[in-house]
This record gives sequence, structure tokens and C-alpha cells, in this order.
Amino acid sequence: MQRPKAGKLFRFILRWTIAIVGVYWVVTNIHLNDRIQVLDAQNLPFDAVLVAGDENATQFTYVDPTTGQNAIVPRDRVINGPDQKTVTLADGKPAVLLGMRLVGDIDKSPAIRDVLVLDPNGQSGIFVAPGQLMGYQLDVPQPRVVVGAKTMVRRADPMLLIAAVCVMPLTFMFTTLRWHQLLRVLGIWIPLSRAFVLNMVGSFYNSFMPGSTGGDVLKAYYAAKQAPTRRTAAVMSVIVDRVIGLIALVILGGVMAAIQYATSPDRSDPVAQRCLQVAIGAVIILTGVLGFSIVVYWRGLREKLGFYTLVAKAPMQTHVQKVIEVVRLYRQRPLLIFGALMITFPVHLTVIVSAMLAGNAFDLPISTGYYFIVVPVV
Repeated sequence: MQRPKAGKLFRFILRWTIAIVGVYWVVTNIHLNDRIQVLDAQNLPFDAVLVAGDENATQFTYVDPTTGQNAIVPRDRVINGPDQKTVTLADGKPAVLLGMRLVGDIDKSPAIRDVLVLDPNGQSGIFVAPGQLMGYQLDVPQPRVVVGAKTMVRRADPMLLIAAVCVMPLTFMFTTLRWHQLLRVLGIWIPLSRAFVLNMVGSFYNSFMPGSTGGDVLKAYYAAKQAPTRRTAAVMSVIVDRVIGLIALVILGGVMAAIQYATSPDRSDPVAQRCLQVAIGAVIILTGVLGFSIVVYWRGLREKLGFYTLVAKAPMQTHVQKVIEVVRLYRQRPLLIFGALMITFPVHLTVIVSAMLAGNAFDLPISTGYYFIVVPVV
């Protein structure tokens, strides 16, 4: 009797350790105060809390991290953050990019005055003119002042923030309904309320675990415990649920990116070019999905490709056959799969609308249409 208790205690400790560490990581990576990058005597930037000054200030007051006292620094000694890790110098040698000094409105069309790279000896920073770099083009300009959470909340429109939060629960309701239907096809009868709880557990861990699928592992684990005689099927339902969500995401992001590119007044603009890349990537992914679907639904093609011979030689035949049975059950319900795909679009639209409301609350200079590209890609 001791082993089950010890195993249960271990899993309990492991789950809460992951949760606590994850929440701590999220919180510690949120800057409460505004921050700037100040240059020291060797032109090496250090991070400091901003006391007074904004993006267009001629001088800044900051807290010296060494003395803890307030200090004043001119604008010329505060740099914008780097948009990439390294650059290539005119002589072909790579150099670490420390930051840059920009001129112009950062929200519209900023230009590079000069860039700061790390000296080969690693002891100082050197300012280099943009013309002395090979193939470098400013990608995402970083601000001089990194606005902290306190300032953002103080400036935000509270009603829009409340609306952004209130919209999000719809996402979890739709995803729970989708997964619940996928479980029922496999003969796994988990109450809708329990499915909602497991879905929320997975979403919680997805918030800070690597990628956006880390929580799905725990979701699959708990789902398997709810169906001890159909463990493989329960795990497969989570995988299929995730795949359907990703397919809808690719469709939505790809279509909106194509529209954004087609309607752009200047298709050579970097933003328009990125939209084109997203649209092309979506077409490639969806073509692969279509090809895989044809193989799944066309028995004759599977035979010609030697699928059954390959499966017969695979290890762990018991699990393989269970997976094939799950695929067969879903293949017999194409309308359900299509319905699951359709219900996914409101899920993504809800997330996009929530992000858009939050962005508007913080007065971000992003067009409405661009949210429908950025959020799916992220």
C-alpha cells in the first residue's frame, strides 16, 4: 500500500512544483517599472529603472544599479535595444549587436543613426555607421524606454481591459465542447464538467511551459486516467484536438495574411513581405495536411504506398493497432471532424478579439487587420 501513496505524493509534488516554478518565471519576467539601457564609460549598456523621461526626452533620470541613487543621463547615452543578436561588418566578420541609436518616430518610420557592436576583445562597445554593415536592415525597432507594467496599467483604458478578460472564457468553452465531442466518438464518456476541468488544467500549464503544447501532455495524462481501458484512445483524442486547432489557426492566419498582402498599397513594404511569407507558409502546410488526409481516407492509395506492410513491421504492435482503430473511428465521422474544425474558428477569433481589445486598451499602434495575422502566428 505504500507504493501507490508514494507515487501519488510524488505526482502531487511534481505538479505543484511545475506550477509554482512556472508562475514564478512568468512573474519575474514582467517588468513592473519602466526601464532604459544606459551606456557606461566603455559604451557597454546596462539595464536601469527609469525615474523620469519618456521616449522623446532629451535626458533621463534613472536609478543607478550600483549606488541605488538617482542619476541623470543625456539622450545620447541611452540606446534602443537590438533587433537581432549579431550583424556582419564590412570586412565580413560577425559582431555582437548591443543596440542602436534611432532617429524619427519609432511608431512610424524610424531610421538608424548608428549601431553599437561589441568590440572583438569584449571589453567595450563601438558605434558603427549602418553603411559599414553587410546586408543589415532594421527589422523590429526597439524603443528607448521599455514601458513597465505599472505604467501600462495606469495608462490603459480599464473598460477595454475588462472586456478583453471577459471575452477569454468563451475560448475554453468552445475548446471543451470540441474535445468532448472527439472523446464521445471514441466511446469515452467523460462528463462535460470534467472535460472542462481537464481542459483548464492543460490551458494553465500551456501558459508557461515550452511552446503551447506542454499542458497537453498533462491533459492527455489525466484523460487517460479517466478512461483506464481506453488510455491510447484518450491520448489520441488530445492529439487530434490539437491538430484540428492548429489547422484552423493556419487557415485563419494564412487567409488574413494573403488579404493583408493583396490589399497593401506597397507590396515591397517589409510588413507586406512578411504577410506574403506567412501566406506561403500556410499554403505549404495545408497542402501537406490535404495530402495526409487523402492517404487516410483512400484505402487504395495506402495499399500502393505500402502503408500496411510498414505498419506490420512497426514495434509495439498493440499500441499501433489501437492508434489505427482511433483513426478508423474518426475516419468514419468526417462530418464530426468538419464540425470540430468549424467550432475552432470562434475559438481563435475569441483570442484575437481579446488581444485586440487589450492592445487598444494600451493604445498600441497596430491596425485591426494585423491582429488577425500576428495572433495566429504567435
